[in-house]
Amino acid sequence: MREAIRELADTGYLLPRRGRYGGTFVADPLPHPSVSSAVAPEHLDDVLGLRRVLEAGSARAAASRTLDAATRADLWARHEAALPAGPEEYRRLDTLLHLAIAEAAGIPSLVALVAENRADVNAWLDTFPLMPRNIQHSGEQHESIVSAILAGRPDAAEAAMRDHLAGSEALLRGFLI
Repeated sequence: MREAIRELADTGYLLPRRGRYGGTFVADPLPHPSVSSAVAPEHLDDVLGLRRVLEAGSARAAASRTLDAATRADLWARHEAALPAGPEEYRRLDTLLHLAIAEAAGIPSLVALVAENRADVNAWLDTFPLMPRNIQHSGEQHESIVSAILAGRPDAAEAAMRDHLAGSEALLRGFLI
């Protein structure tokens, strides 16, 4: 609970005050997302549905292939690069990992589709705070995805990617609708 309060304070949603009338208070005004209004549910459903198909399919296809040493090393390096990232650079490194997975699928046109879809998703994700706990959890999920791909386990890679996408989908729905 203390960690959650600290993270909310770090992102500007809570304000700690010291002194006789001190405590932790909800910020007034609350930080405003950069999106001017809520996203239409049908637009969010469309973009996130496409994301599930593209990215889960990318993970499955990558795990179904025999990957060369350079591709294997690149996937793991992209995963490791994102692990220590802070909120300022995490989104970029996360996107590079997801694009590397699409590239490892061996379907050239898939990379452009994933990149376009990620641009929409990232624009929405950038409207609310990225908390260290979310980054850590995402890193654990990335490890499961990349490990399943490198082990040549398509079902596990797809399932791990679907779990990973469900987390960001829940955040997006909570903040945008």
